Amino acid sequence: MINVVQQLTSFPSPFMRAITRDRYNKGDCTFSCTQLINAPKRTYLATKGDKVETPYSSFAALLGTAIHSVLEANVDTENGEIAEQRMFYDFPLKGTDVRISGQIDFYENNTVFDYKFIGGTQAEMKPDHHKQVQINGLLSELNGLKVEHVAIAYLQRDWSYMQSTVNPLYPKTPFKIFVTPFDREFASKTLFKCVSDHQDALDGHPRDCTDEEMWAKPDSFALMKPGAKRASKLCATMAEAENEKKPGQFIQVRKGERTFCGSFCGFGNICPQHQNYLREVASQSKEEP
Repeated sequence: MINVVQQLTSFPSPFMRAITRDRYNKGDCTFSCTQLINAPKRTYLATKGDKVETPYSSFAALLGTAIHSVLEANVDTENGEIAEQRMFYDFPLKGTDVRISGQIDFYENNTVFDYKFIGGTQAEMKPDHHKQVQINGLLSELNGLKVEHVAIAYLQRDWSYMQSTVNPLYPKTPFKIFVTPFDREFASKTLFKCVSDHQDALDGHPRDCTDEEMWAKPDSFALMKPGAKRASKLCATMAEAENEKKPGQFIQVRKGERTFCGSFCGFGNICPQHQNYLREVASQSKEEP
C-alpha cells in the first residue's frame, strides 16, 4: 500500500504516460526548423547517444502541447486560417538536396504565427524565436502561402490575474504578441547558415557551441557588506572589484555557469566540450584556497 500511495502522490498514471510519450514528428526530412535553430553539436551528439531526460523535464512541453491542441480546435478554416501545418522544402546544398521541414502553429491575414509557452513575462522577441519564425515564414512562402508578417505569441504561464489588477506595470493579459515584417533575405541567409552547420555536424564535423548557445554566464565579483543578502555592486573582473571596494566590504566570487549545458541540453554526459569545461572548473576549485 505504501508504494501505491507514493506512486499516486508522485504523479497520476495518465500524466506520467503523457510526459514520457514523445509524440513529436518532424516528418520525412533531415532537419526540422526547431532543430536548425539549436546548436549543431546537438545534431552530432544525437548520432552518438540518446538524450538524457527525466519525466519532469518534459512537463512544460506537455502543457504547451495541450494548449496547442486547444487552439488548433478553435481555428476557423473557412476563413482561411491554418493551424499546425508542416511545410517541407528540398534545400540545395553542395550538389544535393537536404529536406527540411517546419511546422507553423497558426496562419491568418498573411501572417505566420509561432506559439511559445514560457515562464515569467516576455519584454521582447527572443533572437532564436525570431530566427525560427522567419524561417517558417520562408518555408510557408515556398509552399504557396502569401507571407507579409511573422509573429511570436508568448503564452506566459506564470501570469497572475491579481497582479494585473494591482500593479500598473504588470502585463494585463497572459499573452504577449510581437509582430514583425517577414524578411525574406534574412530568412534565406539564416536558413543557409543553419543547414550548412547542421549538415557538417551530421557528417561528423560539428563546430563548438557558442556562449550564446550554452547560455554561458561568466564569473562575477560581488561587493558585499557583512550580513547583507544582496551585493552592493557586481563587477565583471577581480581588478574592477578591488578598485571599487569600499571600507567594510568584501569580495564574493560568484562562479559562472553554462545553464543550457547543465540543465537543458541532455547530451552533456557525452559532450567533449562540456566535459572539458567541467574538468576545468573542478581543477580551478582545487587550486583555490
